[in-house]
This record gives sequence, structure tokens and C-alpha cells, in this order.
Amino acid sequence: MQKRAPSPRVTTRDVAERAGVSQPTVSLVLSQNPTARISPETRARIIKAAEELRYSPNLVARSLVRSRSYALGIIVPDFRNPFFADVVSSVERVAAEEGYAVLLCEAGESSPAKYLDALHARIIDGVIIDAVGASSVHADLLDRTNVVLIDQLPGRWPGVATDAESAGAQAADHLIAFGHRRIAFIGPAIDVHSFRMRERGFWNALRAAGISLPSEYLVRANATALDGRAAMRSLFALDPRPTAVFCVNDVVAIGALKACIAAGAHVPGDISIVGCDDIELAQLVTPELTTVKVPARELGGRAARLLIRTIEGKAPGKYLGRLLPVVLVARGTSGPAPGDRS
Repeated sequence: MQKRAPSPRVTTRDVAERAGVSQPTVSLVLSQNPTARISPETRARIIKAAEELRYSPNLVARSLVRSRSYALGIIVPDFRNPFFADVVSSVERVAAEEGYAVLLCEAGESSPAKYLDALHARIIDGVIIDAVGASSVHADLLDRTNVVLIDQLPGRWPGVATDAESAGAQAADHLIAFGHRRIAFIGPAIDVHSFRMRERGFWNALRAAGISLPSEYLVRANATALDGRAAMRSLFALDPRPTAVFCVNDVVAIGALKACIAAGAHVPGDISIVGCDDIELAQLVTPELTTVKVPARELGGRAARLLIRTIEGKAPGKYLGRLLPVVLVARGTSGPAPGDRS
């Protein structure tokens, strides 16, 4: 069977011939050059011609002309966590709309420095860093490319963030309103701004209510389901054990819930659990998880738009918009403290 020859690539010259204009005029319009003085009628005619011919830009040539790769990087701690999957999905959607590709890196709980080096070697135009301790990276390395931080202190680099301190406070207030006084916390000790703020908000709300947090009720664990399960087991060994637990994210909370089920503890009759993030799995476990909803997709979309504006010189150097609001979603894993069934 004879192999069909590939269709010839449509060029800007073909578009120019169809639209009845010069090739440079077509290039100005299709590159969205903001300084181009082209009449609306001519612009519309060029766009129509490009659509009719199914013109697609030669990204390699465009990259050479503009000294740009039209590629972004994103570094997240864990692709297995659905929260970060939602962030990445939104980044990819916005990037595709603007003509950018996205390179993904999973850092775990290590420093993102080596991934920044690898991305820089591929001449990316910018990178988004989400919850992987950018403070551990030397400033010179971050200054080598355009950077946007998610849920981390922006400082000299632009960023987008949620009201993480409010997330912890809302979780604590919810449990306190149910009459709980023995309330534990499960979360990592890693230097991630959002986790530290969630813990701070939780601790401040307890203190405001006159509730102490004994050291044994503060359990350090990696932000995984397995570590959440192990942490909850350690809390069960205490006497008296807590009647409620706030987990730094939903993955940890689901692990904690699994430990309760295995131990025969009734949730929320014997112990209440509150998570944070509101991943899809929060509604698929039984009982459904009470959690604090964090807008993952909005975080990713805003970060991608901010990075692209920064690359194109349209965003201020030091930028942190308003903190995105979070809200507690009460479901089946939280209820009155044992002995307080009114």
C-alpha cells in the first residue's frame, strides 16, 4: 500500500494570499502584536482566512524569533494527591489557551532546586512552584527565570494564595462548637507556608477558646494517607485520647478515618475528623468527610495567568492578590463530643 504524502504545511504566505494582504501584515495579526495598527476589517479577514486554511503557527520558528520556548514548568509535591492534580489541570488548560506547553515535576517533600535546574536547562519561559518549600531554594536560582508561587509567601516573587490561616481556624471553631475540648492535630513539620498557616489558625482558635493543645496531641506525619493512618493509631494509644482531630489535608484525614474504622471506633460518635482541601474523595468515603474547601482549580488558573502576564511584561514584579477565601463544608465525620449529645 502506497504511503500517502503528508499535506503541505499552511504558511502565513498562504493566509496572506487568501486574505489579499501582505505576509508581514498576517504575521502582525496572528502574533497578536499589541503595537500593530491594523484595521478591524483587515484583522477579521486575516483571521477568517487562517481558520479556513486551518493554519497553525510554527512554534519552533516563533520560539527562535522571540527567544522564547512557549513552555512552562510546574513543580508540585505529589501527583497522587487529587488537590495538586486539580491545580495542574487548571494550569494546563490556561496555558493551552495561551499557546504554552506545560512540563510537570513531582518534588515529593524535597527541595525544588534540582527541578528548577532541569527546567532551566530546557529553556522554559517560567515555572510555577506549589507547596514544595520554595524558601529552601537560593534566591539566585529562582531569579534565573520567571517564577510564580502558589500558597507560599511571595516576597520578591509574585504569587497567589488562599486564606490558609482561616482554614485552620474554621476547622477548630467547628469542632469547638460541637463541644470538643480534647482536639488533636495531624500535620507535617515541613516548611510549607500553607500547612504552617493552617496549623497557626487552628492553634490560635483553640487558644482563643481557652483550650490547650498538649504536645502528645500534636502529631507530625507526612502528608499521605498511610501516615495519617499511623498518626491516628498513635492518638488512639493515648489516655485520655482526643475526641476530635484536625488533619492538615484530606489525604491525611482519609488515612485517619481508615484507622478509626479498623479500630472499631465510631465516626463521629467516638471521634470527629476534619480535613482540608475538599478533594473529590472527601465525598466518596463513608461517612463523607467534613473538610475546608480550598479552590484548587482557581489557584492553578490564577497562577498560570499571572505567570504568562509576568513573562510578557504585563504584571507587577511583586504581586499577591487578595487571599482566595476558604469555607468549611460540614459532612458526616464531625459531630458532638462524646457525652455532649444535646
